[in-house]
Amino acid sequence: MSKFYTDSMLGKLARFLRFLGYDTLYRREQTVDEMLEASKQNNRIVVSSSRSIIQLCKKNDIQQIYLKSTEVSEQLKSIKDKFDLNVIYPPINMRCSVCNGSLTKRSKNEVINRILEGTAKNYEEFWECDSCSKIFWLGSHWEDIKKTIAEL
Repeated sequence: MSKFYTDSMLGKLARFLRFLGYDTLYRREQTVDEMLEASKQNNRIVVSSSRSIIQLCKKNDIQQIYLKSTEVSEQLKSIKDKFDLNVIYPPINMRCSVCNGSLTKRSKNEVINRILEGTAKNYEEFWECDSCSKIFWLGSHWEDIKKTIAEL
C-alpha cells in the first residue's frame, strides 16, 4: 500500500488520506530536507503544491506528485489516478486523522466513559487510536467525507 508525506499546505488532504487508510505523514515543523530524507528512507511519496519541492524530489529520485488544485476532491482524484489508489467508502483500515496511528475497533462499553452522552446514544461503532488514544466514530462529518469520495 502506498505511503505518503504531504507538504505543510495540504493538511486537509493528509486527513482524507488517513481516513482512507493510507499511512500519511504531514509536514508541520519539519524542514523540507527532513521531509525529503524521511520520504527517501521510508519509500514515501511526496505530495506537494510547491514546484521547488517537486524539483528537489526529482533531483533526489523521490517519488512525488505535484498538485495544482486547492480542492481536496481534485487532489485526491489526481493521487488516485497517478498511483491507482483503492478508494472505497466506508474505508476498511482507517488511520487516525490526528497522528496517523492505527485504529482498533472498540465496543461502546470500552469507550463509554470517554465519549459524550449524545454520542453514546446515537452511535454503536467506535475506534481508538493505538498511538494517541483518540476515539473515533462515523459521525455526521462522514456525510461530507462520503460526498467527497463519491466525486472521485
